[in-house]
Amino acid sequence: MKMNFTSVLFFVASFFASIASFGQVQINSNLTGGGDLCLNRGKTLIISVKQGTCNPFAGDINSVSFVWQIETSPNVWADITSYPIQGISYSATKVFNTTQTQITARLIVTNDWTAPEGTHNYRVLVQGSGGCPVATSINQAIVLKPNTWIGGTSSNWDDATNWSCGRVPSTTERAVVSSGTNPCVLSVARTVKALEIATGGVFSVNSGINLTVNGPVNVIGSGDFTLKNNANLLQAYKGVNSGNIKVERNSSALMRLDYTLWGSPVTGQNLLNFSPLTQTSPTNRFYIYNTNTNVYASINPTTNSFALGKGYLIRMPNNHPTTATIWKGVFTGVPNNGDITLNLTNGGVGQRTNAIGNPYPSPVKMSNFVSGNTSNITGTLYFWRKSNSTVTDPGYCTWTNAGFVSNGEAQVFNPNGIIRTGQGFLVELLNNATTVVFNNSMRIGNNADQFFRTSSEFAQETNLSGDKIKLNVSNLTSGYKNQMLLGYFEKATLGVDYGIDGKSIENHPVVLSTVIDNQEYLIQGRPSFTNDDVVSLRFKTETAGEFGISTEELVGVFQGDQQVYLKDKFLNKLHDIKASEYRFTSDAGTFDDRFELVYQNKNISNSNALENSLVIYKKNSSLVIESTKELSNVKVYDVRGRVLAQSNNLTSLLTVVELNVTNEIIFVHVTTNDGVTTSKKIVF
Repeated sequence: MKMNFTSVLFFVASFFASIASFGQVQINSNLTGGGDLCLNRGKTLIISVKQGTCNPFAGDINSVSFVWQIETSPNVWADITSYPIQGISYSATKVFNTTQTQITARLIVTNDWTAPEGTHNYRVLVQGSGGCPVATSINQAIVLKPNTWIGGTSSNWDDATNWSCGRVPSTTERAVVSSGTNPCVLSVARTVKALEIATGGVFSVNSGINLTVNGPVNVIGSGDFTLKNNANLLQAYKGVNSGNIKVERNSSALMRLDYTLWGSPVTGQNLLNFSPLTQTSPTNRFYIYNTNTNVYASINPTTNSFALGKGYLIRMPNNHPTTATIWKGVFTGVPNNGDITLNLTNGGVGQRTNAIGNPYPSPVKMSNFVSGNTSNITGTLYFWRKSNSTVTDPGYCTWTNAGFVSNGEAQVFNPNGIIRTGQGFLVELLNNATTVVFNNSMRIGNNADQFFRTSSEFAQETNLSGDKIKLNVSNLTSGYKNQMLLGYFEKATLGVDYGIDGKSIENHPVVLSTVIDNQEYLIQGRPSFTNDDVVSLRFKTETAGEFGISTEELVGVFQGDQQVYLKDKFLNKLHDIKASEYRFTSDAGTFDDRFELVYQNKNISNSNALENSLVIYKKNSSLVIESTKELSNVKVYDVRGRVLAQSNNLTSLLTVVELNVTNEIIFVHVTTNDGVTTSKKIVF
């Protein structure tokens, strides 16, 4: 047969191609084993090959090499040994069949909790020794997926059969709530790495339950995530969340015309949509606090949403009952999280008070907030509680680390040191400060029911322990009420102590307070208790009437046998305030020297003796005071507590005081050189 050169070349090429196709190792059963995989689990990829003609197995399993590869980017492959992935490990094996005509190779792919979610494509290159051609397997994908809600059994989060991985999500894995057969309900406190509510997924956290998410919360599309009243979302993660959740929050039991000071736990909540039945016409009942005037100013609820960390005073809906009833508010928006800095207004002395609000979908511990803002605020927090009744009590309750005092309103309970979800409050800035900060370390998983929680224990509200007395003062004629707190602590002084002393920020119809640096304090801390301490009290009333002073709380040494007396220096009375309420009458005015709190009764007999030895009478326009004991000081007051005259540093048995009054009731306060005091009431 005669062949030309071209034909010869074609024959040779065909021959060698035939050798390549039959001489390489033959894939007998191609690569299998891919699919979905949960974290902290493993999968095995399997391939089997048979002997070709290039290089016989000859009983040597190592005569065939298996190179496992991973796709690092589209159509780019790398050996798994040169491309490590966090949390993924490999183990490769190969075995003969019984007749040594087939080799089966396996790659065990194992991932731990740190492995990244996503798809990883694998293949294997097979080659016999001696330069045999390479055989390439098909690709197999292993898809690392989060633990996903399928809800096939029930709505119970804690039922492992409701989850794709057959286990309840833990602190080390991301949980995804998809559109399962049943909606997902959390009824036990749980912690997860991250949370996603997929489109169509429905998830709720029951009242009183804490959900902690150590990563982001993402709500996708129509995903539905609801925190019931008193349920909390806590996060250590500082980044942002995405998608809207719903946060239900009950008010205190209020009446139709009452107000609540709110702050939003989410971003994007419109004011009017939050309370659509609150009156907007003819008078708008949505307000913000004006720092420069210290009064509330109306804000358009249609065009404004809750600003991050800002407080808003909002009246109850117009269809709310006229009896005290809880109202359920629902905030809808992206849950706030992480470090938050609020820019506030500081207009100088008297113009430093700002209304702010808890910005998180969880409570904030007051002491943590205060300690995180020592250079920004005074350390006293003020909480609105006021009924629109004929008796106009002060609008704010007061809290410091020393304790909490009520303004005498109904539905006021001790908050136990917790700023509730959705709760607004007032702070006063320090010096030139213009910001306050919030962060996740201030958050706490407390599940109390209302903005103010009932408690009779001081210890529950604060970490500051000591000996404490809480006093009530009330106008028994009109019904006005107020409270003050006196505490003895190792760290306190007689000056202003940060986070302990709580200043009054408003005028009160009736008030009992102490005075530090010429300012009224409803809460005062003093150094460690000694029974020789004497506490001067300021009593102030806008109207005349009959009044009562009584104990509300006694803590520490005062719960035992330690005596507590209220001394009325005008009437020269020493009353056991622990035993019963002290009742008295007073004209309107401010009385700085009428009352003292003392802890011994040793001077009362001396005071009585001094009173019996005094002779006080009018001579023309003068007041004459004679005593059998040497006088030291004399002060004369009118019924409003004003000092009409005084004589100091006396060393005589007689003094004459000039008075420019006629037919008035006056109080004469006398102190002798041995420290005994008494008072007499006369008509001049």
